[in-house]
Amino acid sequence: MKSKSESDLLQEFAEFIEAPQVSPGFALDEIVVKRVESSLLRSYWRLFPKLTLIQIITGLATLTICPQFGIGGGHLPIVHELHSGAPPLIFHLLCGVLFVGFGGLLSGLILRPVESAQISRWRYHYFLAYAATAYLILILAGSEAFVASSLSWIPGAVLGSTAGFSLSCRLRGAQG
Repeated sequence: MKSKSESDLLQEFAEFIEAPQVSPGFALDEIVVKRVESSLLRSYWRLFPKLTLIQIITGLATLTICPQFGIGGGHLPIVHELHSGAPPLIFHLLCGVLFVGFGGLLSGLILRPVESAQISRWRYHYFLAYAATAYLILILAGSEAFVASSLSWIPGAVLGSTAGFSLSCRLRGAQG
């Protein structure tokens, strides 16, 4: 009896293969494509807060060792030496590259590859807006660091976060 049901199944399969092709129609194709696209690509309004949360957490973590804005308490002696020995413009630029770059690097590693690829189209705009907003918040929060040379932190932050994000995306194989 078992061999009979196997042969019946084989016969049904052969009939299925030999049957003429049936197209589901354009409307159904469009519905399926839109559903798959919406499940793969998240809304930017859902993706940017996720990216911002990663940036904020890493930014707060790096502020604990950064003497530039006078917020953290456990500063590394080497960072103090660099702060006192380097020209202010260069120091602020390097701080932006290193400390905000860490957030960009982690963002590219934490986000799913499809999310990273989606964000990569807007990364320059996003990281510029994030860096400027973070800088303004630090200044408004009472940091005593506002001098003209500290504005170089913003391009450093944009360069660092963009480079870190792009590097981590390339390492994971996503577009970046």
